[in-house]
Amino acid sequence: MENISALLSGILIASALLTFFIFVYAFRLNNPGAKTFSFLCLANAFYSFGYAMEIYSAGFNQMLLWNAVQYIGLPFLPAFWIVFAIQYSGKEYLLKPFVKSGIFIIPVITLILRYTSNLNHLYYANVQYNSNYLFPVLFIEKGPWYLVHGIYMSACVIYGNYLYLLQYKKSTGTIRRQSLIMFTASLFPWLAYFPDLLNIAPFGIDYGPFATTLSCLLFLIALLKYQLLNLKPLAREKVFASTNDGIIVLDDNYRIIDFNLSAVAVFPVLQENVISQNVQMVLGTNDKLVDSILNFREIQYESANDNIKNYYNVKTVKILNRKNWVLGFIVTITNITKYVESMEKLSFLASRDALTGVYNRRYFVELGSRELIRASRYKHALSFIILDLDFFKNINDHFGHQAGDAVLKAVAGICQKSIRSIDIIGRFGGEEFVIFLPETRLEECEVIANRILMNIETAEILYDEEFIKVTVSMGITGTNSVINESLDYFLKKADQALYQAKSDGRNCVRSTELEPDISVSSLH
Repeated sequence: MENISALLSGILIASALLTFFIFVYAFRLNNPGAKTFSFLCLANAFYSFGYAMEIYSAGFNQMLLWNAVQYIGLPFLPAFWIVFAIQYSGKEYLLKPFVKSGIFIIPVITLILRYTSNLNHLYYANVQYNSNYLFPVLFIEKGPWYLVHGIYMSACVIYGNYLYLLQYKKSTGTIRRQSLIMFTASLFPWLAYFPDLLNIAPFGIDYGPFATTLSCLLFLIALLKYQLLNLKPLAREKVFASTNDGIIVLDDNYRIIDFNLSAVAVFPVLQENVISQNVQMVLGTNDKLVDSILNFREIQYESANDNIKNYYNVKTVKILNRKNWVLGFIVTITNITKYVESMEKLSFLASRDALTGVYNRRYFVELGSRELIRASRYKHALSFIILDLDFFKNINDHFGHQAGDAVLKAVAGICQKSIRSIDIIGRFGGEEFVIFLPETRLEECEVIANRILMNIETAEILYDEEFIKVTVSMGITGTNSVINESLDYFLKKADQALYQAKSDGRNCVRSTELEPDISVSSLH
């Protein structure tokens, strides 16, 4: 289930980016607690990103590599967690230099033993490449030091829970509400830690980075009293400026207050002179885009620079304060060009005959049935042509099957050049093609069929320095006003005419008129 692993990886990478953004922002604040909180977020960013790449990796060695990347941050999460809790609760006096150093001893040892576990097996006793029936995962047999680190992590989290709860009980007003959020946030790690320690985590997934990211988000909300998005300073950070996603920041009156270089690449009109201007005035040339921003609708936006098409997913979200008042809006522009092109390519391949490039039988029936319904609704005319190459087996026998393939491709090309863009052509069998002609009377269809017949008869198909001449037999049918006929009925009548053409010596066109008011079952 590559899609599931890709989805989880995407969420984790987003978590890593988010916590890295918070690290950059909090690190600049002149506050010891903010510094510790920033390092907590940085540790989680490594943890989340490493695990994202681990579950998305294709092989065992790659998974081990990214597992190792996680441990740049993972062992230090409990250390920063407990130091931050002590600082928040006003008990800095506990953090004597030797105490602070002692807090980080176990994480450092854990880091060393993890990177040397293949030699000593103290942290990972054994690692196996396994599957959770959704995607490959690492099955880890825990060593003795894993238990030591688990006890250390539990002690840090429990003591942090206790400090936040104590602060909540002794506080009032805003601080009390803030402490309640901090306490609630401190409980999330338990949702991931116990299932992992007891080897009962659903599907063998490590839910730690998800839980820690939630905790970091709630911590930040509490610390800034819901004023998280005083975004002007945050938006100027290097990470904001260099992210691949375009970001436009609006105030509550839809005035542009910031944007990054990725957004400028999509909308060159975004320059310094548009700051404080209404987004509707700046991007007003695209009504659909502006409407999506004003009404918070997610859309696919298409742009063309130097005749190169790019596709973007544009999404707008509100920025709310603790009273649910709108502080502003964030517009994100994500490049989805590769995804759209891949989907278009898959759609094309699914609808086309691999050899000739015309529609395959399944897709011809789908389009033909759709057109037939439309013609029936408005009582329009339509016609069908079935053509079959004459003595095609002789070509294969005399020139070889590759020559036969070249002839089929050439005939398909001649047919396409001889009909209109609204006509539908498909390959129905080995050397049999079907053409659906909307809004075409039978007498008009006969003219078109004879033109195709002559174009094929006079064509000289070059293969391996030899010219091959071919002819076709054609059966046509049609009606001046569709009533309730079904697709298979038209095909049946055209096939009867084709049989007559073959009986009459081939290389000719024969027609069959429809019986009025006939209705039969649809084609399957």
